[in-house]
Amino acid sequence: MKDSCIILLRLEGALQSWGEHSKFDYRDSAEMPSKSGIVGMIGCAMGLKRGSIRLEEISKNIQIAVRCDRKGKLYVDYHTVTAEKTILNAQGKPRCKTIVTYRTYLQDASYLVAIKTSQELALEIDYAFKNPYWSVYLGRKSCVPSAPVYAGIAAQYHTLEEAMNQHPLTKRPSEPDKIFYEIESIDGSGYERMDELQNASQHYYTSRKVMLVRKEEKSVSK
Repeated sequence: MKDSCIILLRLEGALQSWGEHSKFDYRDSAEMPSKSGIVGMIGCAMGLKRGSIRLEEISKNIQIAVRCDRKGKLYVDYHTVTAEKTILNAQGKPRCKTIVTYRTYLQDASYLVAIKTSQELALEIDYAFKNPYWSVYLGRKSCVPSAPVYAGIAAQYHTLEEAMNQHPLTKRPSEPDKIFYEIESIDGSGYERMDELQNASQHYYTSRKVMLVRKEEKSVSK
């Protein structure tokens, strides 16, 4: 990506949730933040509504890498929802009076996100996070960040790999040999994540290939 910039985000909070395969009454969470979730955070800061075609444009024009500095513990929250008469389904048809739902969260996790994009888009993202239209959250509105999310444009890094390997770790990081980062695959190897936004209005996603790479043991905590 010619004349590109690297932007850094710190995703840290009591709870995070990055749904990838959620269906109806069960809401899952991936163990690493999703690309669609990162695009959603950018959209919140910019004031973009769900279904905005601009979200698709942003997704197509950024590359991301995510480093897990502290792995979260999975937590499943059990919910019951009751109505006086009946609960309607998505088509507006009667369903039942009480439903049970399960929502999965990550507790006490910390991630470093590096976003590579053009200078023009980087400046737009920079302005948006410094002057957010809506508050950003960690996957769900109930997941409030416990540290500033926006870490700025990192001019000292030229590649996503540099940012992942050289940027200081968070406080209370995992053991050095347990710190990995997820990065988009160049040669098509690795595993698939169904988190590439393809059609915002229809909430349609496609897969992308990513690799899990062990961080070089050079940076230190701060």
